[in-house]
Amino acid sequence: MIRAQKAPRRRGRTPSLETLEDRRLPATGIVSLIQFAAGSTRTVAESAGRLTFTVERTGDLSAAATVDVKTFAGTALEGYDYAPYRGTLTFAAGQSTATFVVTIVNDKVAEAQYKAFVVTLSNPSEGTGLAGRSSADVYILDDEPASALPISFIDYGPYGVWSYDAVSGFGRVTSDDPQQVVGSTNRNAYMDLGPNGLWTWDAVRGLRKLSAADPQQIVVINDAWTRAEDVVLADFGADGLWRYSESQGWRMITTGDARAIVLDDQTAYIDFGPGGLWRWSDQTPWLKLSDAGPEGMAADAGVLFVDRGAGGTWRWTSAAGWRQIGTGDPQAVASVGDKLFADYGAAGLWTWTAAAGWTLFNKADVRSMVAVDGVLYLEYGSFGLWTWSDAQGMKKQTGSAVESLIASPGAMRVLVDQGSAGLWAWTSAGYSRINAADPDSTGRTA
Repeated sequence: MIRAQKAPRRRGRTPSLETLEDRRLPATGIVSLIQFAAGSTRTVAESAGRLTFTVERTGDLSAAATVDVKTFAGTALEGYDYAPYRGTLTFAAGQSTATFVVTIVNDKVAEAQYKAFVVTLSNPSEGTGLAGRSSADVYILDDEPASALPISFIDYGPYGVWSYDAVSGFGRVTSDDPQQVVGSTNRNAYMDLGPNGLWTWDAVRGLRKLSAADPQQIVVINDAWTRAEDVVLADFGADGLWRYSESQGWRMITTGDARAIVLDDQTAYIDFGPGGLWRWSDQTPWLKLSDAGPEGMAADAGVLFVDRGAGGTWRWTSAAGWRQIGTGDPQAVASVGDKLFADYGAAGLWTWTAAAGWTLFNKADVRSMVAVDGVLYLEYGSFGLWTWSDAQGMKKQTGSAVESLIASPGAMRVLVDQGSAGLWAWTSAGYSRINAADPDSTGRTA
């Protein structure tokens, strides 16, 4: 039997100090870490007054350390909602915690129910790094009773734009006659004043001019009740489609001239006519959905329905793409989730679902309809206002003739223009007239 022979053993050598150093991990110089204490991100009442933050230091505490602190405005405004803070925290040798205080401003103004700002740590001293909690979000809960209620913005033509809520009543926003008024869930109004440009209003700062240009249409993206800032999409025709927010200012997002814009949460479906139908949001890149623009659109919960006229009715989702669901040409469409409502005039109101297909919903000819937060509001002219939901079915809310209506998300509240009979409000608690005047149009917030 042949045995494998071992290779001769090399004579060992004592490693030098240099070779040992070469094998060590590179030294970072960081011997301690700084971060906010757990629970620093919080919701506080507007009446909280002084808000104390604790910052922790761990690791080697044998030397002194410093870190910079600064507040940044979000929907909460410096000087209006909180006192801005900027400074340097110092930790003495052996000190593991340090604190600082930010003052919350308690006013008597009904604002957005939640307003936010952020506090950040930066620029730690030599030998010190930042751990995971290097910022803290603060949400201020407004304590005025009206802030929890819907606010409406009402265009009374030559008598200007007025705000209304059930606690504060009516208040004049501007004496100008707008071409369009849009409200947001942050209780802000955006008004197209024609040749006078695009303006915004809030209860704290009043009227402010956003642009001297005259938009053709404006929509406001706001992820309702998630305490996010407003994002305005303004169509300036041949000058393109622009995005505006208070933190980022104006930015052109396309040179195209939008014909119609439909929102689904924070996603916009934009009809550019011969330029096609596109999807856009801050979080996703532009996506072309079709080459031709539709006659009508409805979107909810990630499902888009389009009316292509003689080309029929179609459904689109990001997972399944396009699917033709009908050959008819409806006069109007609305949707609640994956349920389509299609108005076929004298042929009645029909619904479509993936499970049941097409079903006659109502033989009457609906004059207008809008779906908000899972509730469909149906206006039948002299036959009054009706609502439908999965939970309650079809319910008659008023038998009076209705000229137009606007519904507020999150509040089960409808503002109803009854022409010469005045402006009325419907809630689950009942129906009441709030003003005898006949408005030109209304905008709303939640």
